[in-house]
Amino acid sequence: MKTCQTNCYNMNKIWILKLNRQIAVILVILIFTNACEKVAEDLKDPASADTWTIYNTTTGLPGNQVRGIKQDSKNNMWFAISSYGAAKYSNKTWTYYNTSNSGILSNDITCVEEDRTGNILFGTTNGIAILSPDYTWSYFQDQNVTITVNVIKAVSDGNVWAGTHGQGFLVSDGSTINQYYSDEFQNVNDIEEDVKGNIWIGTDNGLIKWDGNNYSFFSMTNGLPDNDVTALFYDSQKRLWIGTNGGNTVSWIDDEGIIHQLSFINGNLGCYVRDIFEDRKGGIWFATWFDGLIQYDGVIPHSYKEYNGFPENDINSIGEDNDGNIWFGLYSKGLVKYTLPID
Repeated sequence: MKTCQTNCYNMNKIWILKLNRQIAVILVILIFTNACEKVAEDLKDPASADTWTIYNTTTGLPGNQVRGIKQDSKNNMWFAISSYGAAKYSNKTWTYYNTSNSGILSNDITCVEEDRTGNILFGTTNGIAILSPDYTWSYFQDQNVTITVNVIKAVSDGNVWAGTHGQGFLVSDGSTINQYYSDEFQNVNDIEEDVKGNIWIGTDNGLIKWDGNNYSFFSMTNGLPDNDVTALFYDSQKRLWIGTNGGNTVSWIDDEGIIHQLSFINGNLGCYVRDIFEDRKGGIWFATWFDGLIQYDGVIPHSYKEYNGFPENDINSIGEDNDGNIWFGLYSKGLVKYTLPID
């Protein structure tokens, strides 16, 4: 009886050891699988997480007013710098384009975009300058009138839309350019496309929607905060965000066409929104004048202003690079690069 108990104990011990070895192997496999899997929160430089970096004329930037930001398909970051041309940031190196060293057409750059063929499009106060992938230049200018371009948007069907100050908007299919103008909608401030291919046009007299066949119009009577629409952004939750020049709230239109309101409760006369952007975690950022930078995490807005350490309260533009950094173009103090915290 004693021998049987001993043998049974030894067999159980062997079985437990084998089981432990199997569990250990499984754990090792899981650890290596998770370690090798890249998730959205990973950063190439984790040490940079939750840090702010400032670029301005004291660090080599040619000018401190940044009006537009765009990452191209080659992961270069482009910046429209008012009165000083354009800047490209690639592999931690800056390259500058102005009328003295390139064919950029004008130093008064208002916006930057990339089309489906890889051309970089610069909106200027005198038309559009086009930099091809082989670094040759071409232009669009009107011989009869000087066109100030406020925004350029390349859309999914390959067309390029451009909004102007005082001349309505332009649409190019690559071979012809058509102008659309009316006295009611002379100034076009922003253009956005939704997932259905609808084109939304923000003007200083309301919001226009083009569905491919017909135009429809939205104004304060439909629930917009103000008729001067200055910023549009379509996010991953199928919401079209609408920023205005002095409205008491910002708005979004959901997939059903219902207009919702979001209040910043800023204590001022209104929200002067210049740009809207969604980060890789789904947070919505608002660049404003007077109210600084505002981040909406889906629950409450978080404010970044001079009083809590942000360089200034007037922000023009927002963009994001391939490394997960968010870039903010300021009105008078350069650029700020911010890396989101790691959860």
